[in-house]
Amino acid sequence: MKEIEFITSLRNDWRKRDLRERRILLGVGVLILASLIYLIGVQPALSNIRNLESATPALKLQAATMMNMASQYEALSKTMSENIPPITREVIESTLNRRNIKTQSLTVSNEIVRFQANTVAYAQLMEWILEMQKAARLTVDEAKVSALSDAGQVSVVITLRQQRPGN
Repeated sequence: MKEIEFITSLRNDWRKRDLRERRILLGVGVLILASLIYLIGVQPALSNIRNLESATPALKLQAATMMNMASQYEALSKTMSENIPPITREVIESTLNRRNIKTQSLTVSNEIVRFQANTVAYAQLMEWILEMQKAARLTVDEAKVSALSDAGQVSVVITLRQQRPGN
């Protein structure tokens, strides 16, 4: 009931006004409506377009970097899928002897190498591990290293695993 009275009151007010005053009020109303449409619909879209235009070069650079990384990954996966000969006890023993590393025990089975050395130079051990990583794709699974009283000497128990395609 109150809404009907309110609407009736607005109609009566509108009819009482001069034609010129009605035109001014309609013009102001249209201006307010156009401003709201611009602020709610047009201005955010224009702002987003400007932001997108400024971010596009960085996005293109990121896409080029990703394409470069994808090609590097493809090249790396091809080298990883090359036929890697399985690691053998003889290969491990020869490389250890070349580095003058004496082992107390050595086990090689199913792409896993375990060995123990009571006294070994830490630098020689690290060089041997790097050599094995490059030559036979052996990675360290587990290592127990204990410093000895002699400088640079350690006691070590290491488990290595050969990384092969499908591993």
